[in-house]
Amino acid sequence: MLLFCSCQNKDSTLFVLKPAKTTNIEFINRIVETDSFNILSEEYIFNGGGVAIADFDNDNRNDILFTGNQVPNKLYLNKKDFKFQDVSEISGIGAKEKWSTGAAVVDINLDGWLDVYICVAMASGDQQRRNMLFVNQGLDPDGIPTFKEMAKSYQIDDNRNSMNATFFDYDKDGLLDLYVLNNEQVHELPTNYRPMINDGSAISNDRLYRNRGDGTFEDVTISAGIVYEGFGLGIAVADLNYDGWPDLHISNDYLTNDVLYINNKDGTFTNGIESYLKHQSKFSMGSDISDYDNDGFLDILTLDMLGETNHRMKTNIGNNNYVEYTLNERYDYQYQYMRNMLQKGNDSGGNFN
Repeated sequence: MLLFCSCQNKDSTLFVLKPAKTTNIEFINRIVETDSFNILSEEYIFNGGGVAIADFDNDNRNDILFTGNQVPNKLYLNKKDFKFQDVSEISGIGAKEKWSTGAAVVDINLDGWLDVYICVAMASGDQQRRNMLFVNQGLDPDGIPTFKEMAKSYQIDDNRNSMNATFFDYDKDGLLDLYVLNNEQVHELPTNYRPMINDGSAISNDRLYRNRGDGTFEDVTISAGIVYEGFGLGIAVADLNYDGWPDLHISNDYLTNDVLYINNKDGTFTNGIESYLKHQSKFSMGSDISDYDNDGFLDILTLDMLGETNHRMKTNIGNNNYVEYTLNERYDYQYQYMRNMLQKGNDSGGNFN
């Protein structure tokens, strides 16, 4: 009986929900619609913001940064035992006038204090849509990290409706470079077939910034071959062909295909998605790359707008009809399907099923 009771009372869950009243984390990314600003006028209104977990005050405990859309960003310092302190206002990272989206953490000036690059979207004005770089200034007398916005001085204040960003050393010179994932600004029908833009001139073209090593970055987007348009929603970095150089998988929404930028090891990239992958998600919301089955080869997961129930899946899925097939052929788009996709890596040559 004692053995039976002990088994029944044992907590077998891997995670335990911690309520806001004990953690002090009360962030809500509240969206307020109006008659002129709503889901019909802005289809990405409910995409949400970003989350970054990092040790911003160098106390060996990870802190939490939430980015807000219509609300300010929030920074919570980890005070141990799952209790956090809201230092958003004192830290200067709020940016309440910006519609913040993705966040990428980096020690951009190599001073031992983590900084954060925050993407900005939605606003119609160029100034209101400029991405931000909050450089950590160290601790104030109360032990709270403070930040200074310096994106312009680093020449990375991109204003092209950014969704996310990542820092990685694409040219292996020992310096972290910056890839900025962008989405559409002009509200034309994004599912209407038209010639593909692959010369870098699209308004939603992503950007690649090379780290010069002197505190500034250089826009090398076109010369590096980052030229395929897309409605970007996800970005993942990995060495997919096992040549020792980082490649990029870009998840694009709507008509535009996903992009697989293969690193040419000479400062340029080539889109190899048609030769590497046999299928693509149509409305790619995001992606991740990892070896999920522990066979030694990387796998790619993309998420589509898959309904939660069978009824919703059947009522929302688009038809794969003959007209769509011929239009893909005519305009040179790869075939896409409204499904989540798990691309299983099979060998060191970068072949996927």
